[in-house]
Amino acid sequence: MRKKRNSSYLRYSIWLTACIVIVLIILLAITVYTVHERTIIELFSAQKSTIAHHIASRLEETITAYEKTLTVFASKNSASSVTRQARKDTIKDLSNELGNGMMLLVEIDANDGIVAGYPQGCVSGSQGITIDDLALTHTLKKLHQVYAGEIRFPTECVAFSEHTQEKALGIGVPLLAEDLTYDGAVVAFFSLQKMVEAITRNDRGFPNGIWLVDESGKIVFHPDQNLVGKKLDDLTQTKNTPARIFLYNPRNYSELTLYHENRSETFILAHEPFRIGSAMWWFVLATPYDQILSPIRKASLNIILGAVGLIAVVLITATSIARYDVRRLRLKEEYKRLKEREAWQARLLREKMTIEGIIEGSPVPTFVVDRNHEIILWNHACTELTGYTAEEMIGTHDHYKPFYESKRPLLADLIINRDEQSISAYYRSSKLREFGSIRGAYQAVEHFRNLNGKDRHLHFLAAPILDENGEIVAAIETFLDVSNEIELTRSLQEYAETLQSEVDENIRLREEMKDLLNYLQSIIESLPDKIFDLGRDGIVRYVSRPRVQEYEDHRQKGRHFTELVAPEHREIVLKRWEDAQKGIFTPYELEVITRKGEKRDLLITPAPVKGTDRFLLVQRDVTELKELEKKYYESQKLAAIGQLSAGIAHEVRNPLSSIKMSLQILEKRMSPEGNDLKRFKIAQREVEHLEKLVNDVLIYAKPSDPQREPSDIGLIIEQALALVEKSLGEKTIEVRKNYPQDMERISVDPSMLIHALINILQNAIDAMAVQGKLEISVADDAHSMVIDISDNGCGIDERDLPHLFNPFFTKKSYGTGLGLTQVSKIIEQHGGKIVVISSQGVGTRFVITLPRESSTEV
Repeated sequence: MRKKRNSSYLRYSIWLTACIVIVLIILLAITVYTVHERTIIELFSAQKSTIAHHIASRLEETITAYEKTLTVFASKNSASSVTRQARKDTIKDLSNELGNGMMLLVEIDANDGIVAGYPQGCVSGSQGITIDDLALTHTLKKLHQVYAGEIRFPTECVAFSEHTQEKALGIGVPLLAEDLTYDGAVVAFFSLQKMVEAITRNDRGFPNGIWLVDESGKIVFHPDQNLVGKKLDDLTQTKNTPARIFLYNPRNYSELTLYHENRSETFILAHEPFRIGSAMWWFVLATPYDQILSPIRKASLNIILGAVGLIAVVLITATSIARYDVRRLRLKEEYKRLKEREAWQARLLREKMTIEGIIEGSPVPTFVVDRNHEIILWNHACTELTGYTAEEMIGTHDHYKPFYESKRPLLADLIINRDEQSISAYYRSSKLREFGSIRGAYQAVEHFRNLNGKDRHLHFLAAPILDENGEIVAAIETFLDVSNEIELTRSLQEYAETLQSEVDENIRLREEMKDLLNYLQSIIESLPDKIFDLGRDGIVRYVSRPRVQEYEDHRQKGRHFTELVAPEHREIVLKRWEDAQKGIFTPYELEVITRKGEKRDLLITPAPVKGTDRFLLVQRDVTELKELEKKYYESQKLAAIGQLSAGIAHEVRNPLSSIKMSLQILEKRMSPEGNDLKRFKIAQREVEHLEKLVNDVLIYAKPSDPQREPSDIGLIIEQALALVEKSLGEKTIEVRKNYPQDMERISVDPSMLIHALINILQNAIDAMAVQGKLEISVADDAHSMVIDISDNGCGIDERDLPHLFNPFFTKKSYGTGLGLTQVSKIIEQHGGKIVVISSQGVGTRFVITLPRESSTEV
């Protein structure tokens, strides 16, 4: 029983294993089929891409050859000397040269009208028909460039009436007059179908699978005329991604499903871009997906059926397939490397053509020389600059000819030779310097007096062209005509020098005006008067700043001048202002009160400012002047009183002497006693007082000139002290002397100086109490002598100090008030000065300064 279970188990296990193996083989076969199908598609697509690449290259080369042929024709037939018949014959030869792909060749005038063409039967009766294509006419007439692109056949051309709705490939070349203006063009019409058939006539594998697509994704050529003009976006019904994006696939093939006439079909598209003029088109080889996979599916089905019956065969077949896949992968890698190499070659070719096109179309004159110093590129701008064409220069070593009479290297030659010493030697005087952003590049500026008939300054810039190893393989050199810039720089430099001179002169004049203004401002501000500048409206425009501002607000500008006047004076001020506006300028005085409460007298003088409608008000403080005037009048009165007093004193003096003498005689004769004697003494004393008063009046009224003689000041002081010794003793006053005994003598009148000192000493004695202190000091130098007399008496009131030396001024109950006046007069007669310093309750100092100019040595 157990053995039976084991055999059943083994049987079932074998069957299960067999089924599992069969299922795995089937799954493996399906997987291999899928991978094989994808591989076949990839191989087929890659092959088609290679074919598409070759055909696109041939198509682009054919179109480029047509462009060059037409360009050569245009350059030879642009001259006005070429006759119309000669041009027609040339057009006929040109049409034969362009081959069977060309359907129509016409010459159009400047107004786009056909004037000649070939074949003759196609254009007979077509003269005057215009070419109506905006892109063509814009490129030819406005840009003066070769046009290559889509174009419609002329609608009026009878010979091509069946093609009027068909677009052709058009190539147009402008014909330029001698002054380079547009003079017409030569336009060739090529059938895209014939061109494709001519290029692919040896390839029979895809007669119906060739498409041409422009850069906008529109089908330009298709075997099915119903699809011509359709866009891939419309046929693929893609919403998010434009169909033409598939054409930019770097593998150069794509899988695309097209929808047309309510049916869909998947294609394998092998595509390759090529240029027509400035536009990018694609050459597309389209193969239906089912057509590629039909034989593969049949073979794979047989393989799967054989695998179910013969596992061993399947395993062997799988092993063979695996080995085949390895070989296929190796072939694929080899093919991939070959494809990449071809792609790089094509890319390099395109880049070379692009760079050459850029240089040729550049407005900067440029030429390139190889390492053998042979010209390999000479652009159109260089031709216009030098007058030498590319045909004359390319392939030669004559690039020196346009610039120099004898052969010599240019910058590009010296850079190729890496000859820096020669660069410096040849271009030492040409502002040579390295071009910082490019290593090994140099630039210079040189002057040519006759370059293509013109005087020019050229800026040279030459740089090396390096290979992948850093070796120099060629050099490029450009020229810029900087004549205008240099002339402009020279003019600007001269203008700048002139402008700088003017600026310096203006600065000097401005400084002088500033100094003059500051000087005048200093003069105005140094004046004791205050000046107001008023407009006709009475607004203060300017206020000078006097040295002393005691009673005016400093914020006066911009206000009406009446705001600065006290209310009680405004009426008279406004009256004077109205007079001034009428041309009556009369000074007037105002008595004002300052902010300190002092009364000041102001003299206001109005005056016009000449040449303007403005006025000046000059404000002068005449308070001190009026005080001086008042003192002058008082002094005149005092002088008159003095003269009167002198006359009276002279008349009284003699009678007083007689009375004094009579009293002395009577006293001796009568010998009175008691009250009589006392009355005699009183009479004598009063007579002496009157006599002294008369003498003081005479001294003040008729002072005599000092009788100078060299004198000892110390002796004079001692004599004065001796004469007041009685008064000193009565108050027991202490006298301190502070002067040397051997002082240098000074030229003075001793009697007058003694009289002055007596008056000062007597005033000091009267001011001191008992046991007062009197100090006398003398200071001596080479120019003057100073006598300082001070006491500790009651002092003098500060209000009395200004009047101390006035005649008849006294605070005593006795005396004439002429004592200190005589002192001041005596000191003035000696050319000295006297100063009084006093404080009430402290004491008084008299400081006398006597000059030494008249002193002599005895």
